[in-house]
Formats: sequence, C-alpha cells, structure tokens
Amino acid sequence: MKLTKIKIFLIWFYILGIINIPYFCFAEIQIEVQEGEINVEMVPNNPQPYDDITINLSSYSTDLSKAIINWSGPTGTILSGIGKKSYSFKAGGPGSTSTVDIIVTPVGGVNTINKRITITPSEVEIMWESVDGYVPPFYKGKSLPISGSTIRAVAIPNTDTIKSGIGSISYIWKNTGEVIPDSSGYNKNSYVFKNSVFDGENMVTVVASSVNSNYAAENTTKIPIYKPKIIFYKKSPIEGIIYNNALNKETYMQEDEMTIVALPYFLSTKGNEKNLSYYWQTNGKNIQTPIKKSELTIRPSSRGGFATINIEVENLKELFQTATNQLKINL
Repeated sequence: MKLTKIKIFLIWFYILGIINIPYFCFAEIQIEVQEGEINVEMVPNNPQPYDDITINLSSYSTDLSKAIINWSGPTGTILSGIGKKSYSFKAGGPGSTSTVDIIVTPVGGVNTINKRITITPSEVEIMWESVDGYVPPFYKGKSLPISGSTIRAVAIPNTDTIKSGIGSISYIWKNTGEVIPDSSGYNKNSYVFKNSVFDGENMVTVVASSVNSNYAAENTTKIPIYKPKIIFYKKSPIEGIIYNNALNKETYMQEDEMTIVALPYFLSTKGNEKNLSYYWQTNGKNIQTPIKKSELTIRPSSRGGFATINIEVENLKELFQTATNQLKINL
C-alpha cells in the first residue's frame, strides 16, 4: 500500500515537472534589454569631411548576432537583417549633417531599442613651425625644425563661428599619443614644445570641441625633423647682402675683392647668434675667425686657379646642432 502511494506521488511530480518546463524556459528567454546595454562606436570618433565612417554595435547583455537590426536614414531603410551589427558609409562635406536611426530587436526580447546617431563632419588644420630657428630677413618660407629646436603647433578649426570671431573651443593636445595637460584647455589653440635630440619626427594630435558640443574635430600631423644647412651669399658694398641670389657650389670672382656671407638656416639661435661658433678653412687650412663671424672677405694675390672655402657652424648651446658647407671660387 505504501509502495503504491509512493509511486503515485512520483508520477504526479514527474507530470508537474514536464508541465512546468516550458514555463521556466520561457521565463529565461523573455528578457528586457535596456538602451544603455547596447553600445554604439563610430570609427573614426571625430570624422572629417568625406571620411569613410563605420558604426559598430556591441552588447554584453544580449547576443546581437541573433538580433534583428534595422538601419535607416532620411530616405528610409538602408540596412536590415539578423546580426547586422555594422554599417559603413562616407561622410558628407564640411557643414553637412547625416542622421542614422537604429532599431534593435533582441532575440527573445520583449522590447526594442532605438538609437540615433548624428554625424557632422568637422575639420581642424594644424600649422607648425620652428620658433627659434634662424632664417634671413625677407625669407618667405617658415623656419623648419631640427634636432633640439623649439616647435609651435597651432590649431585652426574650420567652423563658421571661429571664422566670425565668436567661437568657444576647447583643445586637447597630444604628442606621440600622450596628452599634454598643461597645453590643453579652453581656447588653448597652440602647443609649444622642444623637440628631443633623439626624435626623428613628432606626431602631434589635436582634438577641438565646442563648449556647446556642436563641433568636434580631430587631426594628427607628422612634424618631420630636418637638417640645418648653410647657404652662401655675396655681399655687395652698395646693396649689402644679396639675399635673392644664393651662391652655388662654384662661383666666379671678377672683382679684386669679394665678401661672402654664410647663413646658418634653422640653427636654434633664439634671436641671439652669439651662441653660434664659426670655423672657416681656405684650401684645407684653418683661418682666423673674422670679426663678423659669418662673413669672409677674399683678396687673391694673383688671378687664376681657384680657392675652396669650407665652413662649419656649431650651436654651443644645443647638442648635435652643426651645419657645414663648401664653396669653390674661381679666381
């Protein structure tokens, strides 16, 4: 009798278990995914005009590879299907705005998730120059950075508000990926730093964003490191240094006396050439440094043949800042 009751109890327990299995399984797969549990990443984060953009969806709370995902723009659906977690397109021109709406229906979910992405491609230019490199008067180019020189980078955002003079922009500066806190902040549109003697180049990045969040742009520029050089010029007793006519490696001397000037392009002088040391040679022999260190006057005792002028200029305040050149003068 007792055995029969036990069998009946087990049978009823087994039946109830079978009946409740679907219920418990149903409760496990019916989940509610919150909007914040679906992440949206845009690459690049701050696109420039006409950049190729990719939007990626990810989630740790639901399997998006099984979700129904619909992407739509101003003209309607642009991508739809199961597991469509990524969408790529090309950004518009400066000042344009693109909007992408995303509807995610998670697998077994009881709700849908809506996301809206607005893309306004913006651009910022980076201009740079050496601030302590020597260039002669009336030089139309910019001073190029060399090893150990001081460099200034300036950010120029391409926005109507900036052009009208009423923009409010905050800047984040990075050098070789490292944020420079002292140079970053509100209206800090320039970054000044000294190049290391061990750097072959500097990768400078700026992120410019408006205070009202309507503008965000990022740009990276590679600042190469150049070598200093010496350029020879002729000095006229009447006209002075003839800057518009540099002497080639070989020149002819027609007058009885000629003064040549050696100008050390890009050496760091900081406006003070007293830090530069000049070493002159004539036909391989050292000669006394002239009173005006950068000028050498040639007075041949006889005509015919040639004279070879060598010069080395060294910056006594900076390591590895040395420039050399040679000039052949036909007498």
